[in-house]
Amino acid sequence: MARTTEALRPASPNGERAARTGGLEVTPAVRRRPTWAIAGIGLIVLAMLLGAWVFAAQSSTTQVLVAARDLDAGEVVTSADFRVVELSNAGGLRAVQPAEQSLIVGKATRGPVPAGTVLNSGLFVDAGQSVPAGEVVVGVALDPGASPSTQLSAGNRVEVLAVARTVAGSTQAAPATAQVIATGTVWAVEPIGTGASSAGRVWVSLLIPQGAHGAVAQAASEGRLSLGLLGAGS
Repeated sequence: MARTTEALRPASPNGERAARTGGLEVTPAVRRRPTWAIAGIGLIVLAMLLGAWVFAAQSSTTQVLVAARDLDAGEVVTSADFRVVELSNAGGLRAVQPAEQSLIVGKATRGPVPAGTVLNSGLFVDAGQSVPAGEVVVGVALDPGASPSTQLSAGNRVEVLAVARTVAGSTQAAPATAQVIATGTVWAVEPIGTGASSAGRVWVSLLIPQGAHGAVAQAASEGRLSLGLLGAGS
């Protein structure tokens, strides 16, 4: 009796052999590793999300209102007195946004507001609370140490002093170190800038008697102005 033999094919790379069945060659399925493909796709998606987040963080801005012109103390403002600008997001920035303009329209400025100043509600009071007759609001820039406290705020009573200038190498007798030129009330306080060169500097608006306006403005322009905080009831 004749015998039929089945020829074995060479082993495949994974150690299995391909067999012939009915004249057809059957090749075992190749094993794949789907986890590698999934991991690759996940890394691509993560990189895309990270890139989008970095772009959004760098390009994020906020619209705020700034003074469109120089505003005098006690001036009642309208929507024509400010304009909209875009600023990079900064934590702690106090500013009125365009949708909030009703907070300041129709109110009076506490003190002089230079053009370009970022506006916030603390710079304004109700129109009926503007500068009283016989008094004036003057703005002064104070360096660190010229202000009595980092917590100086509107309503504080202060002495306004003119500090004497000292000349290096001068043989003349030194004058009094400081002279009180007015007593007034803090009308508004705002930090000056955000850079390292502006650290500790503040812009203070002072409500003082009109007769002291010239002396205070002169001392401020010469960088000789300093404030002393008065106690309650002074």
